[in-house]
Amino acid sequence: MKMKLLIARIVVWGTIAAASACSADRSTGGIGVTGGSGAGGAGGAGGAGGTGGGPAVPPEIDGQLAINELMAGDVLTAKDETGAAWPWIEIVNPTDSDIPLGGYFVTDDLASPTKAIIGDSVVAPAHGYLVLWLDGGAAAGANHVAASLSKAGGAVGLARPDGSFIDRLTYGAQETDLSAAREPDGAPAWAIEWHASPGAPNPAGGGQPGATAVDPEPVPSAANADDRILGYDQVPQIALTIGAAEFQSLLAAPDIYVPAMLTYDGREYGPVGVKTKGMQSWEPIDRKPSLRVNIDKFAPGASFFGLKDLTLNNMHSDWSMMHERVAYWVARQAGVPASRANHALVTVNGEFYGLYTNVETIKKHILTRTFGNNTGSLFEATDVDFQAPYIPMFRLVTGPDDRTLLSGLSAALTAGNADDAMISAASFADIDQFTRFWAMCAVVGQLDSFPYSNPGDDFFTYANPATGRLAFMPWGIDESFLAGDLDIVGRVHSVLALQCKASPSCFQKFVDNVWDVLALTDRLNWLAEHDRVAAQIAPYVAMDTRKAYANDQVAMYQQDMWYFISERRERIAAWIPAASGAPPTGIIPQR
Repeated sequence: MKMKLLIARIVVWGTIAAASACSADRSTGGIGVTGGSGAGGAGGAGGAGGTGGGPAVPPEIDGQLAINELMAGDVLTAKDETGAAWPWIEIVNPTDSDIPLGGYFVTDDLASPTKAIIGDSVVAPAHGYLVLWLDGGAAAGANHVAASLSKAGGAVGLARPDGSFIDRLTYGAQETDLSAAREPDGAPAWAIEWHASPGAPNPAGGGQPGATAVDPEPVPSAANADDRILGYDQVPQIALTIGAAEFQSLLAAPDIYVPAMLTYDGREYGPVGVKTKGMQSWEPIDRKPSLRVNIDKFAPGASFFGLKDLTLNNMHSDWSMMHERVAYWVARQAGVPASRANHALVTVNGEFYGLYTNVETIKKHILTRTFGNNTGSLFEATDVDFQAPYIPMFRLVTGPDDRTLLSGLSAALTAGNADDAMISAASFADIDQFTRFWAMCAVVGQLDSFPYSNPGDDFFTYANPATGRLAFMPWGIDESFLAGDLDIVGRVHSVLALQCKASPSCFQKFVDNVWDVLALTDRLNWLAEHDRVAAQIAPYVAMDTRKAYANDQVAMYQQDMWYFISERRERIAAWIPAASGAPPTGIIPQR
């Protein structure tokens, strides 16, 4: 296909052929459509073979049309003439002529090019754009066609009345409210785009207009789009706009979500749900609160780069302002299922609230990433242990409320002989993975949580359907790296760790994993990483005037963290025996 070099901003939306048909819709963060005229209705019908109507257009003219952008999961981006959101494609016309598309076809099955006929009144304007809603036949309207797009990936094509293809694509898995776009318009280079632009020019990008040698042309997936927000070295800037009444509601009832708008990289999105969070770290909304942002609380189906939640921690208890980020990094590198974490800059109602830790929320999204499934029972553990009285107190987060594994583990750990207890426990929990989890906690000094706290808290346990056993995930890791002189063996309180400690074979697995995680931190050069992260956040630390401590105190606690890391191997050597030489156990590779 031949592509144009310049396209004016001429748009066909629904039944309106004008750029002025688009209006900002603040309540959804999307693009609305108002008014209109035209035939309507015809576009929803399916094709009946390659005999559609419409005037004949020379192939050297209509052959320049291209599918320029697509969105398989539209919730808050664009609305049709009735205010509904549908999957859509954008067709770009770089020619000097309006091209009538009545009788042409759109298909989601490249083996059936004439699957869904385009209505008689539909025109691709010269040097402009045409948006078609692929509603699968669910709606009527001139610009609606009875084809569909799937977030799981698929194919889409534009065909002439005789069934010959003008353009055809295959596309990978997509994310809600992110488009796949040629950048620039008409180029064979595609990008996953936050700044979706249905009916308007795509961002310039780095490609060049021209033909592609591949047919059908592959469109990339949106896999790992969440790295834009949770990538380790990203520092996302998150702005929240909360209405006056909603702000007062948060002051009065801080744990109840209120609607707000989220702005990232210039695009406003929402409404999302916002509330404050925390226990010892809790602060009110008019200070520097920790925040939970629920993306789809008020807009079902919405997601933010594939994420349903944001957890923004104020680092109230972490005066180094870097414990969480580095500790979660070590955990993931060690093969412990753990959240990604970086730093974020947060603004509320135009006021800079400061530097936050942006921690991946433990819900279905992270289960899919870490375990490859998300259908099991996920429990949050706060002040509980694997003993019968505590089992009802594990808080179900997602999945069926099936506590069979929790109860089974509790019963197994009552055995008088530690070896027997651990053999029985292995039917209900992944003991190798537990020893890896425990070893990671020991190395980073996560001694304020399970299995050290009494009772245990700051962890999640997942009934992994792939193994039929419980797995363990860290949480609330902000008080790591604090006390390097605390014994990592004698301080355990959880019945699971106590029985493992009393079982020579289980304890040796813990010991071997501790030495293996320490060797890993040496290879990672975590002292250098400490210095690198401290330097990276230094400008933002100085900017943060809402934090509960002074800049010189941040520097002091970062220096304490440096000493903790530099002395860790020597400290640990005083508490555990040598490694057995057996390979480490319980590693679950992490992205």
